[in-house]
Parts: sequence; structure tokens; C-alpha cells
Amino acid sequence: MKRIVIIGAGGHGREVAEILRCQARHGTTLQLLGFVDEDRKIHHQVIDDLPVLGDWAWFEQIDKSEVAVICASGFSTTRKKMAVRATAMGLSFANAIFPLAYVSSHASIGEGIVIYQNATVCRGSSIGNHALVNVGAVISHDTQLGDYATLNPAVSLAGTVSIGEGCYLGIGCNVTQGIKIGPWTTVGAGAAVVRDLPANVTAVGVPARVIKTHTDDK
Repeated sequence: MKRIVIIGAGGHGREVAEILRCQARHGTTLQLLGFVDEDRKIHHQVIDDLPVLGDWAWFEQIDKSEVAVICASGFSTTRKKMAVRATAMGLSFANAIFPLAYVSSHASIGEGIVIYQNATVCRGSSIGNHALVNVGAVISHDTQLGDYATLNPAVSLAGTVSIGEGCYLGIGCNVTQGIKIGPWTTVGAGAAVVRDLPANVTAVGVPARVIKTHTDDK
């Protein structure tokens, strides 16, 4: 039986817990142990029927080979920091995939990913480690989603799109066929990306245009 701890007890962490519970109800053998969170004010409280076990030091008290973790943050930068720290501690990662998501058997799936209900991952596509695919997002054929990338609800990626590491795509944005978006770029809610975007920029609008370049500090 897989024993899972969720790192982060905020809103996203509670949603991950719900996905894992749904997996268990549909036959996945797992035991959800609780949350680990840096906020000492919530330590030993119960959130959504799960205990907050403590902070990162809790992992030093257990046999790390007996648990897997999911880094639960809705933000790419925070999720990467969590994952890097967890890896340094020798922890392994689980996936949380809602049973009502469609994930093609011909898609490639990384570790530590979260896929919400009604998301679609088509054949030939690939999802990198610790990526987040939110409610109703669509990843079409042969599209690549980089490590730590975040697709918010109702994002649609057409075929052969390439989304770089750490990209953050706002709710309801669309990316047309064959487009490439560089690492750690943010696309605003409702945007339509019809031309390639470079790394480390923010783009908004229809069609999407770059409004800001930011420092690569990831």
C-alpha cells in the first residue's frame, strides 16, 4: 500500500487530498497520512479530516522509504522549491490523478504530477515532473508540458505545442497549434497565444503580447 503525505495544507493541498480520496474510492491502494506544512499555527490541527503532522522536520522521524509525497502548491516557483527540498531529503513522489480525467495510455507522465477532474491528456503528449493540470484543461496530441508547469482551469493546448519548465498559464487561455513558450513564462487569463513566446516574460491579451520581462531567478 502506498502511504502518501501532502506537502502544503493550503487550498491546493486540500484539493490534492480530495483527488487522492477519489482515487482510493476507485480502487487505487493508498493511505493518506496527512499534511506537512511550515505554518506552526496549524500543526496538529485537523484539516478536512486529515492531521497536520508538523513541518519538514517530521520526515526526519520516519523511514522515508515507506512514504511518498506530493508537493501541493498552485504556483510553479513554490512547487519547484518544495520538490527540490524533498528530493534532497531522499523522498519519493506520488501522482494524484482524478479518476474523471482522461489520460491516454500513449501519453508520457512524470512524477509528482497533479491532474484534476475533466482534464484531457491526449496520445503522444508528455507531462513533466511536478506539473499541474487543473480542472478541464486540455493537452492535445504530441504536446509537451515541462517540469513544474501550471495549467489553470480550462486552459487549452493544441497539438504539438511546447510549454517550457515552470510556465504558468492563467485560467481559460488558449495556445494554438505548434506554438513554443519558453521556460518560466506567465500567460494571463483568457489570453490567446498565436505566436511563440520567449522565456521569462509575461504575456496577456488576444492575441497575447509581451508586457513584461522578468529576471531568471528560478
